[in-house]
Amino acid sequence: MSETEEVETAEEKRLYERITDRILSSSYIKILRERLSGERKTAIIVDGPNFLRKVRDRQIKLEEIDEVAKDTGLAIVKKVILNEFASEKLIQAITNSGYEPIVTSYDIHITMSIEIMKILQKNKSVGLIVIASRDARIVPILLKLKEKGIETAIVGFEPGLSVAVKKMADQTFLLN
Repeated sequence: MSETEEVETAEEKRLYERITDRILSSSYIKILRERLSGERKTAIIVDGPNFLRKVRDRQIKLEEIDEVAKDTGLAIVKKVILNEFASEKLIQAITNSGYEPIVTSYDIHITMSIEIMKILQKNKSVGLIVIASRDARIVPILLKLKEKGIETAIVGFEPGLSVAVKKMADQTFLLN
């Protein structure tokens, strides 16, 4: 190999490194790398009775929550909290959507709090909790998560999304 071939190879290497650095520094690439590498892990918790209902003659779907939450990171835990009146058909649909149904005879918000704390204890790598709810009763949950340094996101819809919830969450996503 001649000297000119080595020089060209070194120049090509420097050019390749510059191009690679520029591409990898793009904010879109950073988000994509974070999601693909699993650097940011999230958990999604859905207030079933408050959220899985018809709004303006349209049924809210778990896939819609997944769609808006996908940009927040890799969801490693997905749960829907339901009351004891949930039908078997609803429970089956939740399971088929990739969520774990949690049926409780207690207050939904107490169960949500317990489930979130279990998730954080079991999965230390979770850095963001996505909560699908419109109810102001989740504000204490958001406060506790902020106290622990955990980022929060709310998925909601109008009418009825609590102003307090919007102000407490780090991010808010509205479904149309």
